[in-house]
Amino acid sequence: MQVLNLQSGTPFQMGRGKNWRVVHPDMGSKQLTLNHGHHAPGQEFTQHYHDASEDAIVVLEGGGAIRQGSVYTPIAAGDVIFVPAGEIHGTVNTTEKMARLISFQAPPDMALYRGERDTPDEAPTPQPGHRSNVQVLNMARSGPVFGKSAEWRSVVSPQKGSVHLSLDYIHLSKGENFTHEPIETESIYVLRDGCAEVTFVLACQEQASNDTETLTLQPHDVLFLSPGDTFSLSQAGNEPTAIICCWAVASRTPEE
Repeated sequence: MQVLNLQSGTPFQMGRGKNWRVVHPDMGSKQLTLNHGHHAPGQEFTQHYHDASEDAIVVLEGGGAIRQGSVYTPIAAGDVIFVPAGEIHGTVNTTEKMARLISFQAPPDMALYRGERDTPDEAPTPQPGHRSNVQVLNMARSGPVFGKSAEWRSVVSPQKGSVHLSLDYIHLSKGENFTHEPIETESIYVLRDGCAEVTFVLACQEQASNDTETLTLQPHDVLFLSPGDTFSLSQAGNEPTAIICCWAVASRTPEE
């Protein structure tokens, strides 16, 4: 497991805003990426598409619009934009305040980081009559996941049309906690609001037993988990804790 922060990413060029890659293949990921964008009023993340990758774009602060050619669909803080592979899309800050967005992608599209998608003068646009499959979803109003120890919402999932990724929104009130059980794919947690304490096992090759370590997470801290990783997380401080969790969906064999 790696503990990161949205501010510690590597810059990449896409439109006129500031963009960073936080989780990406160059630092070890194989199935998922996490990007962070901070865009001033009027700035646009260039329209583009991914041949085989899905996007889940989360508006953390501010707002604007998801652009598909001449169609602008409003987005605001708390929204998730799910973009299937092949759908042309871009984001524009149409407000008078700064906008902060993050985006999860599966599988990674390295052409984005090489600058091949940044073609503002020749940006692709949807064909006339195209019916968009892009979805704008509100995290807090998405369907609840029952049986969890906290308020848990399923925002993007294969049951709702995705193929490569799922995204949940978790809201922890005072004293609430949960454990991330090991899964066979990569996953990413982003702390949106509040504070949290995360406890995980430190593998120690020189000892027969493993020690644990506890860290305090602040807003915009990121946990990147490889397959098989696990941790426990508890709400901390006086305010509720809000977390965004995204994980890669396991590929199925033809027999399944």
